[in-house]
Amino acid sequence: MPAERLQKLLAQAGVASRRGAEQLIAAGRVAVNGETAHLGQSADPETDRITLDGRPIGPAERRLHYAVHKPAGFVSSSRDERGRRSVVRLLRGAPEAAGTRLWPAGRLDVDSEGLLVLTNDGAWANRFLHPRHGVVREYAVLVDRAPLPDELVTLLDGVELSDGPARLLFVREEPPPAEVERREEERGAWLRLRVGEGRKREVRRILATVGLRARRLVRTRFGSLGLDGLRPGRWRSLAADEVAALSRPAADTTRGATTGARPRPRRISVAIDGPSGSGKSTVGHALALRIGANFVDTGLMYRALTLAALERNVDVDDGRALGRLAAEARIEVRRPRPDETDRRETVLLDGVDVTLSARTPRVDRAVSAVSRHASVREAMLGVQRAVAREDDTVMVGRDIGTVVLPRATLKVFLVATAEVRAARRAAEMGRPDRLDRYLAEIQERDAADSGRAVAPLRQAEGALVLDTGQLSVEACVDTIVARLPAPATDASADA
Repeated sequence: MPAERLQKLLAQAGVASRRGAEQLIAAGRVAVNGETAHLGQSADPETDRITLDGRPIGPAERRLHYAVHKPAGFVSSSRDERGRRSVVRLLRGAPEAAGTRLWPAGRLDVDSEGLLVLTNDGAWANRFLHPRHGVVREYAVLVDRAPLPDELVTLLDGVELSDGPARLLFVREEPPPAEVERREEERGAWLRLRVGEGRKREVRRILATVGLRARRLVRTRFGSLGLDGLRPGRWRSLAADEVAALSRPAADTTRGATTGARPRPRRISVAIDGPSGSGKSTVGHALALRIGANFVDTGLMYRALTLAALERNVDVDDGRALGRLAAEARIEVRRPRPDETDRRETVLLDGVDVTLSARTPRVDRAVSAVSRHASVREAMLGVQRAVAREDDTVMVGRDIGTVVLPRATLKVFLVATAEVRAARRAAEMGRPDRLDRYLAEIQERDAADSGRAVAPLRQAEGALVLDTGQLSVEACVDTIVARLPAPATDASADA
């Protein structure tokens, strides 16, 4: 296979994120064929011996995707603290899955049944489940009585739940498909219905608003994937075209089948603040990948503006001129394409990709002077808020929770001692001999950031405070996800 960047190979092998892999390389802990590796180096995992702290790193884990028909009584998680049976146990007969950590994409609660997807491909699962794809879930539901015609109209028009408006996209009385096992003691009426979201116990709660109680709930279709002959407790591997189809935006197959306007999807926004070197970008990017959100580092947006100022010979001390430039320049942030492996986000300046050119030493020296002007920050405020309105967003930088996104879904403030941050900087730069110098620089910057007249470093009221010196990146992300409402993640059962 062709050689690839070491940080990409380490990330694919599950050693660390790409950013974390870069830090491991910079710290001298990675070797290729016995020689200490360096940043930017490439290797071929099939022909080169790659080690971390002397231990070999194997090839990237193969991506697995399984369709499973979950019976009632199984939990949709890889393990359960209460000792209940996990749906992963159903794949014990799959030889490829042996020793591989799988988790469900699109959960069902313990009493619900039907279609689940088990995978070890987290990035694919995030794309598949992201709200912009409009993944439609179809269910066969046994309710305690036949619904009245006006109740069906109400369910299609929309109802109000505790976490916002909701509605069924389609509903009618219909027997369940052949894959659903029938029971002699069944009483009530079977419904076939569809929803376009995956909120916790959403179907049951929608039906309850008109007095219908779901006695059995079986998911029969998930986007383009159906049970298609899969009996309870059985599984099958997904073909490559099925995997690709699930991560493509779904066509609207319900147009004309319902009445009333479809509720606008709720946007998730997470504001992450903290002192320099506290890990805002690392944690924020990992969180964005976990929940399928857009990652925005406002510092890179200011860098793009600084690049524009330098290219147009605007004096970095002229706040008025810089404010006009900020109002006129078109700065956009989008997700990287699959081939853009050298960045966490892509920033466009007047339609031109400046992601890399905005990170040069020339820009480094001028960005602080540009961003200190109140006129600049005021002009950039509208740009930053517009980005968050377009998509689920994780935004990191200065005064995000206090000024930029004061109504963010969740505000996070990261902390770490100056000593911890200095050690990180020394490892990142591969210069442990400069530890004292980095510590002094960080302490000086902390004092300046807290005392500056424009946008001083402040903790937002009610922010979730996390010490990245005590918690790993994964632990920080787990804690943040646990505080987000259910629709933002796949962390809770949706039926």
